[in-house]
Amino acid sequence: MLLFAVGAIIFSLVRWKRHPRASLLTTIAFVIFLLDAFVFSIIIYFIPMLMTSMRMSGIMIDWLYFFVFFFGDFAYVIVIVLLVSAAFSQRQTTPADANA
Repeated sequence: MLLFAVGAIIFSLVRWKRHPRASLLTTIAFVIFLLDAFVFSIIIYFIPMLMTSMRMSGIMIDWLYFFVFFFGDFAYVIVIVLLVSAAFSQRQTTPADANA
């Protein structure tokens, strides 16, 4: 998925002159996706050490994981919204067959 995201960023940068708004939205979406993947991995790696050093209770551990995964999912929703808006950006309001 990370290689796909890098490929999508490169592809959108190559197509920038033809579709600037869609390419911008796609690039932003996949940059957020890459940042989310790296930050989420780092946070998940350090959570067990944080829990042992703070001596958290079971309820606090559940809340911590809830918020970490909630914000991870929220970032993923932002990526999906940006990609959908890129797909529908710069579309003509009238169909091509309407003029014929």
